[in-house]
Amino acid sequence: MADFDRLAKVAGLVDLERGLVLYEAETTVDKVWFPETGLISIISCMLSGSMIETSVVGCEGGLGFIEAAGGGMVFSRAVVQVPGRFVSVPAASYRAAFDGSASLRSTVQDHTELLLTEARQAMACVALHSAPQRLAWWLLEAQDRIGGSNQLPLTQEFLAVMLGVTRPTVSIVASELQRAGLINYRRGNITVLNREGLEREACECYATTQHFRRQIEGLHTGSARTGTE
Repeated sequence: MADFDRLAKVAGLVDLERGLVLYEAETTVDKVWFPETGLISIISCMLSGSMIETSVVGCEGGLGFIEAAGGGMVFSRAVVQVPGRFVSVPAASYRAAFDGSASLRSTVQDHTELLLTEARQAMACVALHSAPQRLAWWLLEAQDRIGGSNQLPLTQEFLAVMLGVTRPTVSIVASELQRAGLINYRRGNITVLNREGLEREACECYATTQHFRRQIEGLHTGSARTGTE
């Protein structure tokens, strides 16, 4: 609670629109962002101009909190994908709080561990699972991270970046899920109609990452209770 109070004094609450670039690759982190209702996409850009989403940040995490506590530079593009309300904290204030709080450092370590685990799972998923399975997984994750809303304002262009496929492929894949009665797909918007069905359609990665999250949280909760590291 003391960590929250310290950062709340310097935090700002803003509404951000879709498409706003928060960071380009190789820029210095001046603010740490914590989404309340929106969604941030972390995108890797190739020399050819091709792009793919490598992670997504919602109400479960933040943007720049690892970099601000380290070298201070971000190496991927960060774009607001779903508009909403975001909390911003000056990087210098966040770094001071991080340096002065063992509990904050422990929390950041836990979340970094989870991010690494999820990244490894995502790499396996891209190599082994089909586009419809991966789209179902991502839609479930997106819904979780914006607070459970059935409305996901996602463009076809972005879905192509997220899946690493062409826009025509996105139309085919989304149409498959729509014919199955799982989603309603309209230009620039997806409505989740059948959450349980979407979970069945998704690859094992959704359930696996949920399991990892519970395991990591349980391990560190147990350490805190016993006083061990």
